[in-house]
Order: sequence, then structure tokens, then C-alpha cells
Amino acid sequence: MSKTSITNVIIALIITAAAGAVFFFVFQKVMNEGDRLAVQVEALATQRAQEDSFFKLKKVFEETKDDRSELQSFFLVQESGSIDFLNTVESLATKNGVTLKTSGIDLISDKEEGTEWIEFGFTVTGSRDRVQRYIEILENVPYVARLVSVDLKSLSKTEWQSNVKIKVMLLSYDE
Repeated sequence: MSKTSITNVIIALIITAAAGAVFFFVFQKVMNEGDRLAVQVEALATQRAQEDSFFKLKKVFEETKDDRSELQSFFLVQESGSIDFLNTVESLATKNGVTLKTSGIDLISDKEEGTEWIEFGFTVTGSRDRVQRYIEILENVPYVARLVSVDLKSLSKTEWQSNVKIKVMLLSYDE
């Protein structure tokens, strides 16, 4: 082999090695950018999913505004809400022809359920039918309520008295 041939072979090998190195460098760069692109696409998909969830939640929030207001009316929001409950119970007593006397109001915490209740004690006086009908009304009062005890006794042939304890759930949440 001649000197020029050897020089041409060496130059060809150097150019081939350089081209191989450039190809390898470009290949690595493309692979790294592909991995980076995959991470960004995944992050974008996660962000879009969060945005979709947010907009769905916002839509549900707006659609249920009236329902939440109505539901809230079934609870005493604060202890001061007991006045509204007492007014409701007293007006129902008047409408049903019984005499109502409030005998006690206590705040009760149920540690098992993690709820708070306001317990009301009432003495209801009237005819037997009216007292029983009024107790049925108390069982169905439009609040989250439970009758704790009912004690019905006769005062005379026409006059009956019932000692009723009812507890109403106190709504507690962070607004």
C-alpha cells in the first residue's frame, strides 16, 4: 500500500469514528429529550385531569347550592339556632291544641359519633289524642332529631301530660 492510500484509510477511519461519535451524541440527545418530553406529557395529562376534576367539582358545587341550603335547614347550625327550633315546636303546639312548657335545654356531645346535640325537655299537656298526635309530630319535625324519652300519664279523665325529651343535631363544620 502506498502512503497516500494509508493516509486516505486513516482519514476515512477518523471521519467514520467522528461520524459515529456525532451519531452517538445525537442519538443520546434525542433519547434524553424523548424521556424529558414523556415526563412533560405525563405532567400535562395530570394537570389536565386535575383541571377537569376542579371544573366538575365546581359544577357540582354550583348545582347543589339550593340542595345544601335546604339540607342545612334540617340542622341547628349553632346553639342560637335552638330559638328557631323552640319557636317551631311552640307554634306546632298551639296549632295542635296542646300546652307546651320547656323544662330544659342541654348541650350533649356524642363522642362515639363525633356529633353534638341539643337536648330539649318538654312537658306537653292536653287531651290524650292531641298529646299523642303532637308527639307524632315531634317525631317527624323537619330537623335531624331523635326522641330520647316519652312519659305519658293521666292527670284526669280528660287531661293528659307527657314529658318528652328530644335531641336535635348541631351542625358543625368549617365554612
